[in-house]
Amino acid sequence: MLGDRKNSDGDVKKTKGTMSRKGIISKLRSKSSISRDQAAKWENNFDALINDARGVILFTEFARKNHAAENIEFWLAVKEFRKKQLSGEKLNEAARLIYRTFISNQSEKQININDVIRKDIQKNIVAPTMAIYNESQEQIYILMKTDIYPRFLRDESYVNLARPSENST
Repeated sequence: MLGDRKNSDGDVKKTKGTMSRKGIISKLRSKSSISRDQAAKWENNFDALINDARGVILFTEFARKNHAAENIEFWLAVKEFRKKQLSGEKLNEAARLIYRTFISNQSEKQININDVIRKDIQKNIVAPTMAIYNESQEQIYILMKTDIYPRFLRDESYVNLARPSENST
């Protein structure tokens, strides 16, 4: 089964299947060299987690397993959208891609934002500005920080990465 994965640059890459939690931890430790100290810093700082490429990978995997990956994917897409400082037709195209992917009622990755914000975006997508997703990104940030992040911190994959095992010396 093929799936989409974003690398740290936001590029989508086709991947086969899924990896077990142990496999993810092993891959992160070996290829990305996440130290226990680095992972432990994420425990008290959500911003540090979502602004660290390796933290984003681990958090996204957790969110995917908990049917909430659309939230971090949306947050990252808007972050990248803002970074580009687009104008004209390129701004329209990028804003509409985010809309189709995460906001539209037909989207398979529709995010859970309130109706007022969704209707405001629907109205403004006709002539989008760089600020079109500010409120929705903030709402998703709060959702991740207050709901998904606390569950992530209790998850076995994070706990095993951040805290020494009982067998360690």
